[in-house]
Amino acid sequence: MQKKKLYLVTGFLGAGKTTTLKEILNNLSEGKNAVIMNEFGRVGIDGKLLDGFDIELSEINRGSIFCSCLQVNFVTELARMAETDVDRVFVEGSGLADPSNIGEILEALRIYMNVDEIPYTYGGAICVVDARTFEGEVGKLEAVVNQVEQAQMVVVNKIDLVEDTSKVVGGIREINPQAEICEAEYGRVEMDFFSREEDYLEGIKRKETTNTEATKPKTFTLSTVEEIAMDELNGFLGEIASLVYRVKGFSNVEGKLTKVDMVGGRVDLDRDHGMSEDSSLVLLTKKVEDMTIPQILKGIVDAWDRNTSVKMKIKNG
Repeated sequence: MQKKKLYLVTGFLGAGKTTTLKEILNNLSEGKNAVIMNEFGRVGIDGKLLDGFDIELSEINRGSIFCSCLQVNFVTELARMAETDVDRVFVEGSGLADPSNIGEILEALRIYMNVDEIPYTYGGAICVVDARTFEGEVGKLEAVVNQVEQAQMVVVNKIDLVEDTSKVVGGIREINPQAEICEAEYGRVEMDFFSREEDYLEGIKRKETTNTEATKPKTFTLSTVEEIAMDELNGFLGEIASLVYRVKGFSNVEGKLTKVDMVGGRVDLDRDHGMSEDSSLVLLTKKVEDMTIPQILKGIVDAWDRNTSVKMKIKNG
């Protein structure tokens, strides 16, 4: 069995992982590529953004692939792809993914497949960070630190939106002095990284992941059929910003299918996605002090009702 190249694409919520992955796929002119997309919610959103690429796409949702809750799914999918004719497999982790146990997972894959060698050459982890928000994130979330620590290349993305990247680069260097750092706009990375033959598996720092059942955030999917007004949607998002890490998905805003993305209260709306009669938004909730999950859910529902009369359904996952 010929070994495939395996790459991880990591990064906090909203850093631009999928945009970066699209740029990589656009610029890999030779060979066949596959993508494993991992998201916390029941409904996959980012996989839809890869429509039009000649790739094999697999989605593993409802948790982190680095958590024991989904490791079996991840290992079996890696095993399946190892026996296909693809040349490279890209794994895009969820925004809170902690890949510290990738070595353990690949060893489990070898045992599962009953082979002498791991069927992949580990081409490394590409960690995408948002130049605007990295300094605040790295001090609050251990998963973000571990994403940088485990990376062979760190992409400092969205540099067009900041005046100076020196503090961000310095912070990355403190965590991972060996990582290659690439400053980018719109996820445009240096492609020579993907022509290297190194297997980085032996050199990675192996430790326990922070992704566990206990740390798994609660997700809800909010669905509507009717269209919503722009000011109503913005009002709702503004009210729930303190309750969620992220809101992402597609919404029928004034007759146009709109990609919705909110992280840390910053809202990005892209209205160039055609027409649609329905919509789904995935809400990744925080652990809010002195609030139970039912109270957080009630806060979300109440915020919706205060801002719009559009009927919606909300469910777990």
